[in-house]
This record gives sequence, structure tokens and C-alpha cells, in this order.
Amino acid sequence: MTEVLPSAADIGRDVGIINLAIGLPNVLAPVVAAFAVQALGGYAALYLVASALAAIGGILVYRIRSVR
Repeated sequence: MTEVLPSAADIGRDVGIINLAIGLPNVLAPVVAAFAVQALGGYAALYLVASALAAIGGILVYRIRSVR
């Protein structure tokens, strides 16, 4: 994985960002799910919130530049 990172000098920072991208959703998902189920009206709201977040994630991933 480190061979495709843009700069050899910034490998530590880049791997740290990747680690946050993997770990942060595992921390935030239960909080967002609990809020959606309790405050927004049940599991139907949870599925709507999840689909909106998935769409936003897809748009953000689409904007990632390719490896050169």
C-alpha cells in the first residue's frame, strides 16, 4: 500500500489518515444510528440516513485523483 502513496516523505501522515478513515466510521456509526432511530422516527429514518451518507461517500470517493 505504501508504494502507491504520493510522497515517500509523508508516508506516516498518509497511513495515519488511512487509519482514521477506517476507524472513525466504526466509532461514529452507532451514534448516528441511535440518533436516527430515536430522534428521526425509527428504522425507516435509519435507512434514509444510511443511504444519504452512502451517496455522499460515493461522491467524495469519485473526486479522488488517480495514482499517477
